[in-house]
Amino acid sequence: MGSPNVEGDNSTILRPPSIYSDLMGSDTSLSPSITVSRLKSSLTEHDHPPNAPPIHLTHPILPNTREHTSFAKITYDHLSPVNYAGIKLNKQERRANTPTFSSSHSKSDKPQGLQHTILLDKHSSFLTLMLINARSIQNKMTQLRALLFLHNPSLVLITESWLSSDITDTYLQIDTYELFRCDRVTKKGGGCLIYASKNMRTEIFSDHILSKVPDSMWLTVHSLECKILIGCIYRAPNTPSLTDTIISESFAKAASLDFAYKIVCGDFNLPTINWKTHSGPPCYEGILRSLDIHGWQQHVNLPTRNHNILDLIFCHNVTPASMVVGEKFHNSDHKIVFCTLPILAKRKKLKTLNTCFQYRDYTNADWSNFRFLIKHSDWNTFFTSDNLLETLEIFNTTTKSALDTTIPSKIAFKTIAPYINQKAKSKLRKLRKTYFTSKDFSALHQVYSVLEGVQSHHNKNKQTEERTALTAASKVQNLCRLLEKRMRKNKDHNIHSLLHDGVTYYDPTVICELLSEWFSQNGNTSNAPDFNIKCISKSYISTINFDIRSIHTAIKTLKPNASSGVDDIPSILYKMSGPDIHTLLLKIYTLSLEAGTYPEAWKVTYVLPKHKSGPRNLVGNYRPINITPVISRIMEKVIQSQLSDHLLKEELIDPTQHGFIRTRSCSTCLIDFFNEVTRIRDQKKLVIILYFDIKKAFDKVPHNLLINRLQSVGIINPLLQWIKSFLTNRYQITKLNSTTSTPRPITSGVVQGSVLGPLLFIIYINNICKCFTTGKTYLYADDLKVIYKTDVGDVRSTMQTIQHELNNVDDWCKRWGLELNTEKCGWLCIGNTSLKLKLALNKNPLLRLTSVTDLGVHYSDSLKFSEHISTKASQTRRLLGFILRNFFQKETKIILYKTCVRPIVEYCSFLFSNLRLSDILKVEGIQRDFTRKILKNDQLTDYKSRCHILGLEPLWKRRLRSNLILYFKLLKNLTYSTCNIALYQDSHGYNLRDKVSTVKIEKHRSKTRENFFLIKYALIWNSLPSEVRMADKLHTFTRLINQPLTSIDLVQTNTSTSHTDIIGSLHI
Repeated sequence: MGSPNVEGDNSTILRPPSIYSDLMGSDTSLSPSITVSRLKSSLTEHDHPPNAPPIHLTHPILPNTREHTSFAKITYDHLSPVNYAGIKLNKQERRANTPTFSSSHSKSDKPQGLQHTILLDKHSSFLTLMLINARSIQNKMTQLRALLFLHNPSLVLITESWLSSDITDTYLQIDTYELFRCDRVTKKGGGCLIYASKNMRTEIFSDHILSKVPDSMWLTVHSLECKILIGCIYRAPNTPSLTDTIISESFAKAASLDFAYKIVCGDFNLPTINWKTHSGPPCYEGILRSLDIHGWQQHVNLPTRNHNILDLIFCHNVTPASMVVGEKFHNSDHKIVFCTLPILAKRKKLKTLNTCFQYRDYTNADWSNFRFLIKHSDWNTFFTSDNLLETLEIFNTTTKSALDTTIPSKIAFKTIAPYINQKAKSKLRKLRKTYFTSKDFSALHQVYSVLEGVQSHHNKNKQTEERTALTAASKVQNLCRLLEKRMRKNKDHNIHSLLHDGVTYYDPTVICELLSEWFSQNGNTSNAPDFNIKCISKSYISTINFDIRSIHTAIKTLKPNASSGVDDIPSILYKMSGPDIHTLLLKIYTLSLEAGTYPEAWKVTYVLPKHKSGPRNLVGNYRPINITPVISRIMEKVIQSQLSDHLLKEELIDPTQHGFIRTRSCSTCLIDFFNEVTRIRDQKKLVIILYFDIKKAFDKVPHNLLINRLQSVGIINPLLQWIKSFLTNRYQITKLNSTTSTPRPITSGVVQGSVLGPLLFIIYINNICKCFTTGKTYLYADDLKVIYKTDVGDVRSTMQTIQHELNNVDDWCKRWGLELNTEKCGWLCIGNTSLKLKLALNKNPLLRLTSVTDLGVHYSDSLKFSEHISTKASQTRRLLGFILRNFFQKETKIILYKTCVRPIVEYCSFLFSNLRLSDILKVEGIQRDFTRKILKNDQLTDYKSRCHILGLEPLWKRRLRSNLILYFKLLKNLTYSTCNIALYQDSHGYNLRDKVSTVKIEKHRSKTRENFFLIKYALIWNSLPSEVRMADKLHTFTRLINQPLTSIDLVQTNTSTSHTDIIGSLHI
């Protein structure tokens, strides 16, 4: 390719756009597109005779060598027309008119392959691709960011990403790009990664055939007028023929899909195929035949690794405008492939992610002055008034005035992109210009250096933050907040666009309204028909005893950083304002309850949209987070505590309900559930479990039936009237950054996000268990499961019983204004994986499940927990990897590991006694790897020694202690359970004191029952010293238990000696 200064060469340098728009400045020479109108005007009639064919523009892209720079060259094409976008030519035409190919090779290289041309057009925002084989992207993020800064491609497709579950998305995030990844699960290596510009609308495309291709990722990209299918595949060397067949089928399937254009890129490792003649060894005949039959063309015809063409780009219905094989990617033996497609990408101007907002600087708050102002303000009118609205107005006005006086306000800019100072920005601009004008490839390495310097500066600031947090009194809380801040900073929580009725909206106001409309549709618009409900309570509760102590207790449980509601009074104010605020609140709460009125100012709720999963541009993938005023939450806490005491004292809550009740939890529900399952299996019977999901349960509760239900449990006026006022005439406002929607009425539900709402819900749903007379129910709020036991010969009669009770629960839901989500309901059988039952719910077949996630625990129909352990291990490794990469002090890493990582794998630790040895070793391996990485080059390799140096206990030992404490709580009724754990009350022999404190061991036949928590820990309990077993207080037992944990008397060796130092000699 000639120099741009050669006489008679009508050329102009192509200027790719910049990633960072603020680096562009006013430099018009860095225009992100070709000025086609300028090219047209520069052509005279002599340059372009009237009878000549149309002018075409050769559009090579993305230069990166000294020898070659991409040019937009004007050429005359006297040959037959090329396959332009949207015009499909047959194979013979494509091969007959093979143009030349532009490359970043030396001038002596003979051009090979394709040099495509496109018609001169006023449009220039074409779809640009960058194909990279990274051979591990984890430590090359700076180099990748530099490339994207210089070239700004629409899509970056990366093969051999070599990512695993311990690498978080936040570490890989790049500003203005959306990340899509597919990691190889079975072994190291492989994997695909796609960065899609946020200027485009992009989402994952799912298809049962395409998803079978290993190491692949498929996206839908929306252009101006059509949809484009983008595929990224990594085909490993020595791939079996079965995988090649799947790849062939994927090309056939992709060609048949309803997309205007299809592009599949990747590293296919097919060096023996000649892409000029479309010929190769017989083993690849299936792939080549599929490509030819279905109209695919491969457009990379220059070597990408040594002398082989491995990185390929296949196109269907479109021919690239430019194809350039560039330099090798950093520390990779593959070259980068740049491609421009003559497709007008549907681009939108991204609104700046820098959001200006005002906040109060509580770190520099003068709380002593604030308390002084509150104490010496004029409260005479407040205490003499009997008007609730007046007292509330005085309270709000006075406290906000004191806040404005003592707590400074600041203005900050919320940004996702890392901060770059002006000096670095200026240097990057110059280097970018140098890179594209002087053809100096060394400029790229200087960009690397600048970005690494910026990162080094950020790391120094991070270390300063850590040291400050470590020296604070509450260093654990400060470090946890710092971790949350750094994880949040690397994520883009903004909602840039929403798709609604086929139209994409970008205006934040419209997005807020769409979300508000979606959230308001969750409730019922009208009340259910009334019917009489029999009172089941022998006593009544009409009021709540508010006093200084109960209010103080409620305030102590508030989180200091909890979000404030519409009144804009934060929770930290109530925690730091001293005892005077308690007296003020007592006055407000007493007036509110006596009047049976919930203040109108508290009835407006902020709703924050939180992304669940799936494409971020679909409104259905968001759930509402309700933020109520803090002053209301304090009052609700006091009411909830005393109302719960009434319900428990009168035994009005079903014993199988474990949600939102003191001493009950997910763990107690799962203990009771698995105790029953293992007990039935020990009897050689089948276990059939039904799982129910109530659609939008908290939002759909009819207020009229809820009030009737509250009356039936003994709640009367004025408390009943106050709750009715609490529920009715409420409004919600959806808030997105500083944008808010118009208020929408809440016509049903129990106010999610409130303190009182969950308790009201479990009162409402309490008698759903009466639908089941044969099955045994287990409830956690609205999560319902039912256990049936049967012999193999009685399956038919049991199925009829189950169907009858399914009809009962369906009728109950309809009567009480709720709706079962039949798509998420199902049944599971433990003991016979081939059992078939014809069950229906609301005339829909009930789904047979092979595994289920229940209250955070995943188990299969064979009662295995391997997938649960794998999921938890992956989750902890991701978080641990983020901590190790983003924090620098050893003490910081250990604190964050103890506080944020370790609890993930210690959830429901009582289940570990039923785990396989390999799963237990997998969990212990997390801490083993952590200790090894923390100590780095220390010579001590023994796990036990590393734990001792770092002040950590082996996880197996922590489980042993926590499970013994849990067992003690069950024995002493300090925690709730329906399991029958009985101490011996009779004595035989002389040691009466020892005999009374031992547990009766239940007889069992199966290994599953033998390993269950209640059985296994009964044996361990009985082996404890008698003085430990006789402890009557929890803190006494916890203190005494430390010594026996190291005693050999506790254990019976049932694991190999090679594992003893890792998980002890108990299989727990």
